[in-house]
Amino acid sequence: MPRNKKYKKILIIRFSSLGDIILTTPLLKTLKENFPDSQIDYCTREEYREVLSLNPNINKIIAVGEDFDFKRLKLLKDTLKQHKYDLVIDAHNNLRTFYLRQFLRFGSKVLKFKKYSFRKFMLVKFKINLMKDLPPIAERYINIIAKITDGKPAKHLPEIYTDQNAKQKIDNLLKELGISNKIIAIAPASKHFTKTYPAGLYSELINNLGKDYSIILVGKGNDIMAVQRIMENAGSNVFNLCSKLSVTELAELFKRCVLFISGDTGPMHIAEVANIPIIMLAGSSVKEFGFYPQSEKAMVLENNNLNCRPCSHIGRSSCPKKHFKCMVDLKPADILKVVQIELLN
Repeated sequence: MPRNKKYKKILIIRFSSLGDIILTTPLLKTLKENFPDSQIDYCTREEYREVLSLNPNINKIIAVGEDFDFKRLKLLKDTLKQHKYDLVIDAHNNLRTFYLRQFLRFGSKVLKFKKYSFRKFMLVKFKINLMKDLPPIAERYINIIAKITDGKPAKHLPEIYTDQNAKQKIDNLLKELGISNKIIAIAPASKHFTKTYPAGLYSELINNLGKDYSIILVGKGNDIMAVQRIMENAGSNVFNLCSKLSVTELAELFKRCVLFISGDTGPMHIAEVANIPIIMLAGSSVKEFGFYPQSEKAMVLENNNLNCRPCSHIGRSSCPKKHFKCMVDLKPADILKVVQIELLN
């Protein structure tokens, strides 16, 4: 039982990004386990509402739009104050949420996510690794509430709840495309160049996977450029579903896959929800940042022979060293060997 039972109204704040929103869902489950009678609200951006809308551990979603300027921040502050939350969990810990905390802390207990910014700085700038003993991000979110629960909070994998409409759409889509064999899903693009495996190398990998599998390429928005490059050299067993599926539909698609491959992306965390084998290709990312997949069926491939990794904790628009060896040295033939091991298991 929790040490303190007074938290009847709880607010979680996390505005972005897709991966982080998904990685807070274990925190939601842990809160519900410890405070089963509490109202749990979640404040985020409108574009991420779908990730949370069917989650039974949330009572209400308070969403803000894309045009989230200071005027709207002040309006949000007024709205949140009216709810009189007993517990406020700042799972973002940026300037906007710092502003909100200053007004929500009166009459509320406020807890915040620890970012370990100094440790990130030392790892990126001087390659001094003070992060090797830190737990993964999902666990760090859960640990926000460690001081108000009895014992160490239980660990959970991320969750995305879907509905019958999403299930039916994927079933119909696979039927329309004539896909009846085993599916491998690939998200070939990331928001940042240094987290993106080159499209030409993806093409080489895909062409060597053979015809026994259907390859489905997924992504959103500008990801289409990488997808189109791959499609130029693709066989009849490769399908482009970029920007054609919602988050819940992606979650349903991945449940039907035997393998998922990508860099450090939001779709990777959706695949993690499906608990399928995952191969993450880590470029400028390193496991110490905590965003690697937690499933027992997941594997991270990275070039550990470079003294320039990591060059950023977020990602860059180009390789600072101009060689991009963190990705190009991950050869398709080597990835294929890992793919075959994963599929044989």
